[in-house]
Order: sequence, then structure tokens, then C-alpha cells
Amino acid sequence: MKNPCLHGVALLATVAALATTTESRAQAFDEETNLVSVGYGFVTTLGSINDSFGDKDTDYSELGPIYVKFEHAVSDNLGIGLNLAYTTNEWAYRYDADSNSDGVNDKQYDATNKRVAWSALVRLNWHIGDNDRFDPYAGFGLGYRNSTWTYSTTDPSGSESGVSIKNPIALGMEFTIGARYFFTENIGAYLEAGAAKSVVQAGLAFKF
Repeated sequence: MKNPCLHGVALLATVAALATTTESRAQAFDEETNLVSVGYGFVTTLGSINDSFGDKDTDYSELGPIYVKFEHAVSDNLGIGLNLAYTTNEWAYRYDADSNSDGVNDKQYDATNKRVAWSALVRLNWHIGDNDRFDPYAGFGLGYRNSTWTYSTTDPSGSESGVSIKNPIALGMEFTIGARYFFTENIGAYLEAGAAKSVVQAGLAFKF
């Protein structure tokens, strides 16, 4: 016959293990947690302006914004980290020009205006949830941003071909509210909305 004491010890050990697991998953965000998120943005200011007022003969395209974020929990409610973002905007069009200096437009050339922008912001997030999977928060970021505008044309006489203009204001800010939802203990998804390089952003979140 099996020893009932051994059964009791095994049962107590199982309960203790479950209790420890429950305690470790008490919050999706707790002190000393580290998180890395990778996301993509939707609805940008330049994209919206182009959709509303852009020339129909101009081809507009954009990449991103692409977001990479790191956050460290200094308490159960406060996190500090670094947010990186990168995006490009491009306007391509064709125009008529006078190739013989006779006042008659007898040639077509292609031209492109391109903007490349990135930012690196220190971010503070205030977490307001206590669920083991759902992690709502609001955050503010402040730091450095940079953007470069470049114009190029196939017109050999184009005096502005290759000219680039840098953004004179290097201060970047953002304020968003969002939430993470963890499918497993370490892998989840995030969604944010507010004032950033895009109105909405979403992606994957990894906790370690």
C-alpha cells in the first residue's frame, strides 16, 4: 500500500508550486520586469495631408513608422525606457521642361522629394493595471529627433538635384496611451494611440 504521507507531501508540493506560479503572474507588469516591443505605425500626419490635398499626378509612398522600444520596471507602476522610431516619405512625379532653351516644353523628367526621419526618446510609462495578462498604461517621451529632406531629378540641368535639407528643430516628444496583452507569460501584443510619429501603432511585446 502506498504511504498516505507521501501523497500528502506531493499534494502540498503541488499546491505550493501553483501558488508560487499564481504569485509570479500576479501582474503583467511588476518591478524589475524588462520588456522589448517592436511595432508599426498607422495614420501619419504627412500621409493624411497627402490624402486630403495631394496632387493626383504625384505618387506618394511611405515606410513606417517602425518602432523599437525597451522598458525597465522601476516599480510595479512606473517604467523607464528608450523608444526608437524610423520612417520615410516619398513623393515622385513627372514634369515638363524646356530642354533646348527655346521656351517650348519638349522633354519630361522624373523628380523625387524624399523625407527620412528618426527619433530616440527617453520614455516614462505609468501602469495602472493589476491583471496577469492585461497591462494598460500612459506614457510620455522626450528626446532627440532628426529628419532630412532630399530632392533629386533626372533633369541634367536641374540645379537642385541632390540637395538635402535637415530639420532645424531636434527636439522630439510623444504622448500616448496604450495596453499590452500577453498570450503567454513572456509573449504578447501591444496597441498605442496618441501623439507620436503615427496616431496608432501596434506590434509584439516580449517580457524577460
